[in-house]
Amino acid sequence: MDTSLPPDNGNYSSNGTFDTWFGGPPADVSAQAGIQLRAFFLNLAVSLSLFAFAILAFFLLKSSAIGRRIYQPKTYLVQDRLRVDAVPADPIRWIRRIFSIRDEELKRKCGLDGYFFIRFLRAILLIFVPSMVVVVTVLLPINYNKGKGNNFHNTTDGGRSQWNVAGLDTLSWQNVDPTRTSRYWAHLVCAILVISWALFRMYREKVHFIDVRQRFLTSPEHRLKASARTILVTNIPSEYRSKEALEALYDVFVDNDDRSRLVVWVNRDYKSLRKLVARRRSLRHALEKEELQIMRLCNKKFRKTGKITDGNHIDEKNIRDSDIVDDTQSLRQEQVQQRLTRIFEHDCSEETQLWHHYLKPSAASKMSLIRGKGDEWKPASFFKFWATGESRKAPKVAWLRTEIARLTIQIDALLTELDSDALFKKQNSAFIQFDRQMAAHMACSLVSHSKAGRMAPRFLEVAPHEVVWANMDVTSLGRLIRTCIALVLFVAILLLWGIPTTILGSLSQLASLSYSVGWLSWLRNWPSWILGLISGPLVSILLALLIQLVVPALARKLAVLVGAPTKTKREVITQNFYFTFLFIELVLLTAVSSSVVKIVPQIVDNPVSVPTLLATNIPSSANYFFNYLIVQSLSYSGSVLFQFLRILYITTIWPWFTQTPREEAWLQTTIPHQMWGNVYALFTNFAAIGFIFSVVSPLILVFVSATFSLFWVAYRHNYYFVQRNKIDTHGLLFNNALSQLFSGIYVMEIALIGLFLLVRDSDDNVACKSQAIIMIVVLILTAAFHFVMEQHLRPLYEFLPVTIEDTAADAEQRLLSVIRDDSRVSKDEETGNEINEGDDVDSETALANTTDGASDERAQTKNMSATARNARKALLGLGKDTAARIKDFQVHLPAQPDISRRREVADQLSAAIAGYPDELTDLTPEERAAQLKAAFQDPVTRESAPVIWVPQDKAGISEDVLRQAAKYGQFLQYSNAGAYLADNNKVEVTQPAPDTRPDWLLDWVL
Repeated sequence: MDTSLPPDNGNYSSNGTFDTWFGGPPADVSAQAGIQLRAFFLNLAVSLSLFAFAILAFFLLKSSAIGRRIYQPKTYLVQDRLRVDAVPADPIRWIRRIFSIRDEELKRKCGLDGYFFIRFLRAILLIFVPSMVVVVTVLLPINYNKGKGNNFHNTTDGGRSQWNVAGLDTLSWQNVDPTRTSRYWAHLVCAILVISWALFRMYREKVHFIDVRQRFLTSPEHRLKASARTILVTNIPSEYRSKEALEALYDVFVDNDDRSRLVVWVNRDYKSLRKLVARRRSLRHALEKEELQIMRLCNKKFRKTGKITDGNHIDEKNIRDSDIVDDTQSLRQEQVQQRLTRIFEHDCSEETQLWHHYLKPSAASKMSLIRGKGDEWKPASFFKFWATGESRKAPKVAWLRTEIARLTIQIDALLTELDSDALFKKQNSAFIQFDRQMAAHMACSLVSHSKAGRMAPRFLEVAPHEVVWANMDVTSLGRLIRTCIALVLFVAILLLWGIPTTILGSLSQLASLSYSVGWLSWLRNWPSWILGLISGPLVSILLALLIQLVVPALARKLAVLVGAPTKTKREVITQNFYFTFLFIELVLLTAVSSSVVKIVPQIVDNPVSVPTLLATNIPSSANYFFNYLIVQSLSYSGSVLFQFLRILYITTIWPWFTQTPREEAWLQTTIPHQMWGNVYALFTNFAAIGFIFSVVSPLILVFVSATFSLFWVAYRHNYYFVQRNKIDTHGLLFNNALSQLFSGIYVMEIALIGLFLLVRDSDDNVACKSQAIIMIVVLILTAAFHFVMEQHLRPLYEFLPVTIEDTAADAEQRLLSVIRDDSRVSKDEETGNEINEGDDVDSETALANTTDGASDERAQTKNMSATARNARKALLGLGKDTAARIKDFQVHLPAQPDISRRREVADQLSAAIAGYPDELTDLTPEERAAQLKAAFQDPVTRESAPVIWVPQDKAGISEDVLRQAAKYGQFLQYSNAGAYLADNNKVEVTQPAPDTRPDWLLDWVL
């Protein structure tokens, strides 16, 4: 029997290799007598094989058509400012490119969170690689030379016994012979060196974080953003929930108490409007699927028969001008309903639609309807069996069209009443935008209300697309209650974690259970390979999904439950929850070979037993983490590059589903983004493991260094060529991760105190009392350093110092001057005016023009009413102008795009994306003012009528559908621009959806 594997207790798979592949800890790792070298090298060989396969597949696929989409989408599917050069085909050139990426380039292309995560991996390497050189060089010879091994020794009762230290354990703490306990002074010195070096590097990294973050936040490009000058104020008392009251309160932070320099958005509860919009989106998706299904059937028959039908044919005998729904302002509700009913009946007619020339009426989906109040036809539901009334069967497409038009009319009516207190009550939060960035920081840092908890907490750097609108009305008491509930649920997750792992452990023992459990005897007839598949890889994969997908998802739900008002705050809370879970369940409890239910009572009954508890179990548990880190460094880092799940999804899973043009455009244009709370917590946990075992088992430093080195290369490629930021905390997660590293250092110190106290010499006396006392002093000094450092640096984590305001303001003015000059040049070129090179403007005049221009822009912003309705009007005007500029990129394919044209189709899609404005500097001052004015309005207030997107087809069905839909007027629009149904009935797209907001990319920079 392989002694490197844990005993079979039914909790985990006995297959240690598969367990460590997918992160599942063995149930009782401390029971291992030592890792056999054979098992160790077997695990290493398997991991190397997986790594080699992933790397080879990556290099073979990265320059192919599918590889371009998966491994380098940022070379063509993002805005020009984020695009990068193609991945070099040659592996040597690729690795050179990875190492040659400069920090400033990483910040521009990957955002601060991408840059800081790469920096975090680098920081860990800077801690562990020097530590590895020193500790491994010093401690491995000390631990191994003349150690216990399998030697015999005298016992205290006069007998003789044999030590049982084998395998890699001969290189660790427990191999030191009791007759040579003075060697433990080397362990103490190495521990102090590791701790001192780690604290020094962590302090330097925090200082670097503050410097980079401040320079980024005060850059002129960032200061132009709405988020740079806006704060979110929560828990506002009722007397301050108005624009006028908040302006009167916060005008002290602007020059001369000038309220015209403030813009206030008081949030409203648009739940009823949001419900209608969500239903309309759902129906739009269903209608596009139904239209595509009919088109595919028609074109399939058309290709078989070769018959070309006159696409201009349409029977309009039942359509009158009075039936066209266009302007509802002058019509009563009853008249609108009557018109929609007549149009619905017309769509139900079998003679007026072209697809009937190809298919029987039964080919189209039908649905059961019941006539409700106001003569509206509503879907019959099995769950509403009590509903009575006239019923009928009708084409699903006809009902969906009518229902979407009806919802659009209702939504448009509500959009004219966005500022109505009767329809949409005010919430207890508001966004307040100042004229200067420093004013926002001062307003956020000072106390706003005389009563505790009122108008707090306040948040800076809130990007509009990161707002969690569902949490905009949470009170202080509600947030406290939510936090308590979330903590209780999190503790429950920790306590109940043994249930799924016990179930999976039982599955991993199916073969033995079939003989030991009577009612499972029927499993004996199953082939052994099926039982092996279930009990081996399947169990490990399910356990990995629990740990790496389910737990982070639950942590993110808890963060929303706590009341996180922004996605940035949500990710920070998720990071805290997930790291705590990993550190407790996969490190501490694995080390002490127990569960929360067992270990908590022991600690409560005898708190001083913690050092002894850790010291007793940690040395032997290091054996598991050797295998764990081998797999993480090789198998997992290879999979990060290879991305086999995305390949499987795009090439195999997705084609099985109906792909409407909108779904296809989403698939082709969506770039993976990182859920930062997950990845930071996972790698912080790896580093904590390295600290805990750095002195006890010095060999762990080799595996930790290898792990972070390989991940540094893999993530450097992914963040630069593949992923983009959807959420950017501006480095807050990096700083949080550095603070969480202290947990590993504290556990290391506490364990060493216990280990030193447990050391006995040959006479069974405590031999390392002095080392333990010194370690206690080191623990106290570490805690003092941690406290002083955090108190010293915490004010700089979030707020900007006043000393850099003047320099930042000057840089902003220079940028505005350049933008204004470029705009003037463009206007002169458009009007045919020439600029003479001899025309010169002195510096004072230029500065005056810059200042006047900034004042004019504020005036334009202020002249627009701060109502949601007028902000919507301003955005619609901006949308029309932007749509006119990008019209040339909306391509109609003249013919089927075959395989040879895939790259051309992708390039057309790329050109269409590049046509959308993606920087505030792309807009005129008027457009920029309109965009900033509406930045913090609830996105549902910007909703426009949907466009049903169908592909062009050779049978002419789409053109007929467009004519059929014309009778709905502006309330149901169709388009076939930029989409084509190929001969294989697959949809190709060359642009985003026609109803995509023209300013959609600007959401990322507000």
